[in-house]
Formats: sequence, structure tokens, C-alpha cells
Amino acid sequence: MLDFMRRQRSALKWVWVILIFIFSVTLVTLYIPFGDLPNVSITNDVASIGHDSISSHEFQSAYRNYIDRMRGQLNPEMLRAFRFERQIMDALVTRHVMTEEAKRLGLNVSSAEIAQKILENPVFRENGTFIGQSRYQAVLAQNNLTIDEFESNVGNEILTEKLRSFITAAVHVSNQEAEEEYKRRNEKGKLDYFVIDASKLEDKVSASDQEQRQYYEKNKAKYTVNEKRKAKYAFLESLKLRSQVTVSDDELRQYYEQHRSEYTVPERVKAQHILFKTQEKTPEEIEKIKDKARQVLERAKKGEDFGSLAKQFSEDSTAGAGGDLGDFGRGQMVPEFERVAFSLGVGAISDLVQTQFGIHIIKVTGKQDARERPFEELKEAIRPIVETRKAEQKGSDLAQQIAVELVNNKSLDAVAAKFGAQVKETPLMEQSESIAELGNATEFQRRMFMMNKGEIGTAIQVDRGYVVPQLIDIAPSHPASFEEAQTRVLADVKTEKAKQLAADKAKQVQDLLKGGKDLATAAKAVGAEIKTSDMLTRGASLPEFGSIAELDKEMFSLPIGKAGTPITIAGKTLAFAVKERQQINPEETKKSLDMVRNEMLPGRREQYFSAYIQEVKKRMEAGKQIKINESIMSQIAQSIS
Repeated sequence: MLDFMRRQRSALKWVWVILIFIFSVTLVTLYIPFGDLPNVSITNDVASIGHDSISSHEFQSAYRNYIDRMRGQLNPEMLRAFRFERQIMDALVTRHVMTEEAKRLGLNVSSAEIAQKILENPVFRENGTFIGQSRYQAVLAQNNLTIDEFESNVGNEILTEKLRSFITAAVHVSNQEAEEEYKRRNEKGKLDYFVIDASKLEDKVSASDQEQRQYYEKNKAKYTVNEKRKAKYAFLESLKLRSQVTVSDDELRQYYEQHRSEYTVPERVKAQHILFKTQEKTPEEIEKIKDKARQVLERAKKGEDFGSLAKQFSEDSTAGAGGDLGDFGRGQMVPEFERVAFSLGVGAISDLVQTQFGIHIIKVTGKQDARERPFEELKEAIRPIVETRKAEQKGSDLAQQIAVELVNNKSLDAVAAKFGAQVKETPLMEQSESIAELGNATEFQRRMFMMNKGEIGTAIQVDRGYVVPQLIDIAPSHPASFEEAQTRVLADVKTEKAKQLAADKAKQVQDLLKGGKDLATAAKAVGAEIKTSDMLTRGASLPEFGSIAELDKEMFSLPIGKAGTPITIAGKTLAFAVKERQQINPEETKKSLDMVRNEMLPGRREQYFSAYIQEVKKRMEAGKQIKINESIMSQIAQSIS
């Protein structure tokens, strides 16, 4: 670590979680490898960017981290198809392009700036003191980072932020742009409208037997009957078995002792607090906030009503309630706050407490010590748990015995009767159909469709007990006859006819409106009901239709009462007229311009900066300053995938 940080030490508890400074332009998080995916021993650089390079270690770490985070969501085929290694490489190249451009413009980062950035991270501080060199190094090692790598990443982050500030310093939002944005957000209009929805017209159409048969003949290929199977099974129902088991006090006590920790009522604290927010404040502003907080703290410790001070000074949402946080257990508050709150006695007021949210003053108003609930208090609550466990174990044992007996005695009925099991049958069913009597029986159904006809399976646990199945029938998949497909054919014919009816009605409405008729006339002609919307801003939605963003221009330009151009999306046609518009107050607009400008500026700067970096990247590519070794990149990706 930097010299002045090396001289600091702390004997406080271990820091397990690290907030690594990330340098990224995509959704890929870099430089924090997780899991135990293998490293690939390749020493060559994977890419060169100007005077800089991407080492195989750097690419491997980034790619391995991404794969580990996406474990279970991506299979090898998807990785090959989408070439995620290329996306990760693009992100790495872009970050190196940024640092190269920063250096070209003469920007640099000092050791003191890197040190300050690291010291500002609360992960490396406790009670205002650096955690110490050995712990700092150990935390980085846990994240597979050396000190040099981490500090280099921090330096690159600072360098990129300097570049961003330098490039976007002149970016601004004009008064006209801010005014247009204010109007976009606040201008409102109310619509009269009706919707022609094909899905709502299916009850208005019918399909004769001849129409259905004609449709079936034209579309035979899409109608098939899936394979169906039927099984007989011995069923041991947990609920019935539970009535057959008895539970002694000794068994209840044994369960209680094994789960004693679950029956401890944890320590809780009740507290009030006063929060002074410091997020996104400059160091100078934070010092002023601390001075103010010290003054309030002094007043609280002199006996002024804490709730009144909270109402007056706190910037938290609890201010109106006098800063009352209610009661809470460990793990519910951030560590710094929790540590102090649980260390104070009832009525005590803390010193200033710094957290990621700001500076707090805490007053403890109540405490509940941890206590263990006694066996006698829990005895009857435990009984059904133990009974259910014994019933499930009995069911499992009996099911196993039935399965073993059936190896030699193939009569499912006889063996089931011997062990007191019920014998049931499924209907002839597809694999996706449910068996209501068994509850969740996914594994049973999966095995049903793997067995041979007549085969007897092993014991299987289902939601409501245990089963031992025997497959008794298989109906293979086959093209559906008209009779087998008739229900689906009827639905499909009605859907097609409803779509055509909706299209005809939409055309009729369009023709009427083009001919100068009003909305009410058009609605009456097609049997539609006119509704009136709430006041809508640009980009709004209507519940029966969805987004109407493409109507924004007409909604705020059409004369009141004049029908607009109908739009059709996904089988729905919307016809509308502007009923009312709420004009913008010029004075309110004027007052709000600075606020709107400040809200727009970060996005505008980010957009400008991204475009600038893409231009730099294109220039470097055209000048052959960016070279990627596709062979090494693919080798690393294939080895990790």
C-alpha cells in the first residue's frame, strides 16, 4: 500500500465483503473472479491497444468471473452461439481505449489520489482508521487480486473519471431544451377513445361444422395428439399415515434439543435516530454537515427532547415520527449503525455514527435481551412437525418394502394390500397433465414417461406421500383426426374469424373518420363503447390497449374534439379524439428549468462521452492501433467454458 497508509494499523474485526472499484462499460463486472473455475496457463497478451495491452490473465479473470456469475443460465452451446468472449473483450478494449485517450490528452493520476480514493472506501476503514496493511492485502487476496492490480484498477478508474470530466465539461442543456423536456414531462391531455380488440370478438363469431372441417383439411399438419400414458400405483398417503403414528414426550424433547437454536428469541433494540445525509457531497460540504451534527448532538445530550430534534433536523423518512425506527434485530441495519445501537444502554445517546447513508445520532429507547423459549412452551407446536416426519419416514419405509416385494411378486394389488397401501390409476394422460390427488408429482410423471409397458418402478416421493408405479398403457403420438382436434380447430377458426371481423371494423372506422365523421358516429357504427382516459402525459398507456407513445404528437397538436389517426397494434385498433388538454403554467416552467436541466445533464454528458469514446475507438481501429489475438481469446474461452 502507499507509504502513509502502511503506517496505519487497526486491530478491529475482519472485513469479509469488499467493494471493488469497477471499470466497466457493459453489464460485465470485471476483476472480481469467483468460484473455482480453472485458470488457463497462457502468458501471451490477448490484445494490444495503442501502447497498452490486455494480458491473458486480465481477459481470463474477466471471462471466468462472467461465466461463474451466469452459471446455470448459460450452457456451452449458448456460449458458443452468442460469443460472449467477444462482448467481454469489447468491454476490456473500451476501458483501455479510455485510459489511452486520457494519457494522450496529458491526464494523469498521482499516488496520493489513489490513496485517497482507497481510504474513502468504508471497507478499508473502521472507526475512521485504515484497517492495516496485512488485512488490506488479505481482503484483496480473497478476491484474487494483488495490491498492484487493485491499485492499478483504482488509478484507471480515477483517470477515466478525469477524462469524462474533461471531455464533458462543455456539455450543457439549453433553456429551450430544458423547457421542451419540462413540457414533455408535464403537458397532459385527456382522450375519448374506443378499442377494437379481436380477442374480445370471439364470442361474436361462430363456426359451422363445414367451416371447421375445411380449416382442418388445410391445416392438418399442425394438429397432433401427444403421447399419452396410464399408470397404476400403490399409494401411501402421508395424512393417513400421520393418524397411525404416536409421538412420545421423549421424541418431542429430542427434536427440541436438536433444534434449540431455532427457538431462541434474538436480542432486539428499539431506537430513534437523526440522520444528516452526506451522499454525493463534497469533502468540504461533509465537514459543514458534521459541524451541524455536533451542535445537534450537544443539544440532545444536554437533555433536549430527541424526538423534537429529529423532526427539526433529521433528513430521514422517519423524521416526522421523531426519528422512531421501531425495534429491530441484528442484521437489519448497516453494520456501523448496528454495532453502536446494540452497545448502548436504554436512554443512552451515541456520538456521531458514520454510515454509507450519512451521519447518525442514535438514542436507544428500549431493549429486549435474547432468550430461549422453554420446551414446555413449544411442546404442542413441535408435535405436528414430529408426527409428520414420522409419517413420512413410515411412508418411505413401506414404499421401499413394496418395491422390493414387487421384484418377485408382480401383483401390485396383492402387495399393496399386504402393506396397507391404496391402489389407484391415472387416466390416460400427457406428461404435462397434473394428478390432483398426488399434489406435486413431477418426478412420478417424468418416470412414467421413461418406463416400458408393464414395468414396475421404484418408490417415489410425491407431495402427498409415496407411490410405487406400474405402467399399464401407452398411446403413441399420432396425427390428430378431426374428432380429436375439433376443440382446437373450433378455437382456431373462431380466432381467425374474430381477427377478420376486427380488421373489417377497423377499416370501417378509418373510412368514417377520413370522411369527416366524429368519434361518436364511428363508435356507434361498429358497436363500440367510448371511454374517457385520465389526464395523460407523453409516453402513457391505456389499460385496454397498452402504450400509446406514438400518439404523442397528435395528442398535443390536434384540435380539441377532432379524431386522430387510428392505430393498430397486435390485433387491437385504437380510435381516439382529444377531449381536453392541460396547459403548462409559464411561471412554473420558468421556476423548474434549473431542476430539469440538472436532471438532464448527467444523461446528456454520458451520451456525449460514450459517443466520443466510440469515435476514439473507431479511429484507433482504422489506424491499426487495436489488435486482438482471436486464437488466444478463443482458447481461453473454450478452456473455461
